[in-house]
Amino acid sequence: MRRQQQSPAGRSATPEAGPAWLHRSIAPKLRLAAKESRTFFEAELGRSGATFATWTMLATLKREGPMIQRALAQYLSIEGPTLSRHLETMERRGLVVRTRNGTDRRAATVALTADGENMYAEIETVALASQQRMLAGFSDEEVEQLGKLLDQILRNVTSD
Repeated sequence: MRRQQQSPAGRSATPEAGPAWLHRSIAPKLRLAAKESRTFFEAELGRSGATFATWTMLATLKREGPMIQRALAQYLSIEGPTLSRHLETMERRGLVVRTRNGTDRRAATVALTADGENMYAEIETVALASQQRMLAGFSDEEVEQLGKLLDQILRNVTSD
């Protein structure tokens, strides 16, 4: 007779179940949902001439206002050199302006320009429509609960 084992979620699992738990595992589902959602969203943004990076920077600056470049990188959870490359492209397009206070490039304050504000307004409708499609079939309460559940997962995996 085989002994039952407790799974991390507290449900019993028999040793012969093998990878059956994987079918119910949240991590692969989260990865796939994130990957497919981002691919979908990037394709929608691309039709408007934007990238995911452009959108997240425009949206962050719109919401938070001008920010020091280092704080923007931290807010977006990206490395400084990656942010610098994106900002250079956005500056050339006239979407943002960097104001430097001294010789340290990382100390530059980044702000939206009028063209950046206009692009934000144009692609905000794309972002909202994309979100509606991704969340089709969910009630407002379910969307709120999903957000809370994802926040809890983030807290669980980022706390020490």
